[in-house]
Amino acid sequence: MRHDQATASIEAMNDHQRSGAAASSPDGGDHRQTLNLPDTPFPMRGDLPKREPGWIDQWEREGRYRRLRDARCGKPLFVLHDGPPYANGQIHMGHAANKILKDMIVKARQLAGFDAQYVPGWDCHGLPIENAIEKQFGRSLSRDDMQAKSRAYASQQIAQQMVDFKRLGVLGDWPHRYATMDPANEASQIRAFKRVIERGFVYRGLKPVHWCFDCGSSLAEFEIEYADKKSTTLDVAFPCAEPEKLADAFGLAALEQPAFAVIWTTTAWTIPANQALNLNPALEYALVQTERGLMMMAHSLVDPCLQRWGLAGTVLATTLGETLGGIRFKHPLAETDPGYDRFSPVFLADYATAEDGTGIVHSSPAYGLDDFNACRAHGMSLTDILNPVQGSGVYMADFPLFGGQHIWKAIPHIIQTLRAAGRILNTTDIQHSYPHCWRHKTPVIYRARVQPGQGVQDLAPVGAGCHRPHQLLPRERPRATARHDRQPAGLVHQPPTQLGRAPALLPAPGLR
Repeated sequence: MRHDQATASIEAMNDHQRSGAAASSPDGGDHRQTLNLPDTPFPMRGDLPKREPGWIDQWEREGRYRRLRDARCGKPLFVLHDGPPYANGQIHMGHAANKILKDMIVKARQLAGFDAQYVPGWDCHGLPIENAIEKQFGRSLSRDDMQAKSRAYASQQIAQQMVDFKRLGVLGDWPHRYATMDPANEASQIRAFKRVIERGFVYRGLKPVHWCFDCGSSLAEFEIEYADKKSTTLDVAFPCAEPEKLADAFGLAALEQPAFAVIWTTTAWTIPANQALNLNPALEYALVQTERGLMMMAHSLVDPCLQRWGLAGTVLATTLGETLGGIRFKHPLAETDPGYDRFSPVFLADYATAEDGTGIVHSSPAYGLDDFNACRAHGMSLTDILNPVQGSGVYMADFPLFGGQHIWKAIPHIIQTLRAAGRILNTTDIQHSYPHCWRHKTPVIYRARVQPGQGVQDLAPVGAGCHRPHQLLPRERPRATARHDRQPAGLVHQPPTQLGRAPALLPAPGLR
């Protein structure tokens, strides 16, 4: 018998029983009492898509969550601290699995006798909301317009997600949901942040971070993906500014030709911001005599370097990198423009290797974490670090030779300028793996930003038996004042002088 036929037969028998009609049989007997069938108020079919919305409506009409709270009033408290979903887009299977599993925990604790509270919330901080508005309305919105549209968008997303979460059967204090952009929450964050500053746990530092020109923001590690990118490699010669010291380090009486430290890089746009050279103290370096002068490089890389440069050469002397520390070279464009008339001293650093290139790394501390750490370790102050690339990827307007140019478009100009100065030994185009923004699929760079970093205090109470790493504050775009989640309506701006002693812990303006 087919399933629908069997169901129909059972329902017919149930109806027959309820009506009190006698079951007919050949002998005229009543077989009603001989049937062992369930008689319940539950329907034979679930029809959950139709019935579940009714149950959820009933829970809301009855105030089921509030009644559960009243039933457990005074009992041990259980609070689920839920990492709130982001207010952007419809919910997906990840949301569903997260919310359902947590709802099971809350309900299980309720049944176990706890006052199991759950207050749903939403995270409204971050760039995706603003990116969605910029895609729809462009990037020319005023501050107030961007703020209003972003808040409206986030509110719409919260309303839609709330409906979907309720439909999953999640019980919670939905009428009193929270959002990180609510004025009360923002005000509480500001008050808490003030207390953290007053206790000396926050200070302004400088640290290179991944930066996306399209986002106009720094990126976390998980927001980075790698893809192939075409780059032009350069072998660039830095003229020695202290030939006597260099000769002494190599055990020579004097240098008969001009001497150069040769670097190899795939980021030509960082050369204008160079401030140092990094050598490995444990590597052996060679001074090679060529028709273009004395070239310094790692001894193990002499042959491939000369072949790449198309030069013949003879090794005059060798020495360990540790003897070369502190010797000053000049920026390769020092004689081209007065704006580059500065020194590039040798800083010893273990991350300089002889795996490829020349064994000498050029250091632009604003655009590389290793470069930054090496320069800082050798006494370079934060205010001395050159950081000419703006958040849009354009060199500052007053930057010598390349001001106002976007770094990607400036690369041919930089190479041409270095070649005209006689500092290029070789250029080659390569395809290599390079970090990209996961949203825009565009190349990113390391760029120094003002933020907490390594420095004066650990984020741990005095006397605590632990040492916590320094924590970075949330990233911010150049247009931070326009953020819909930074200036919610209802907050009254207070001058820094009204924040007690907090401003005294921050450095003077100008460190950007």
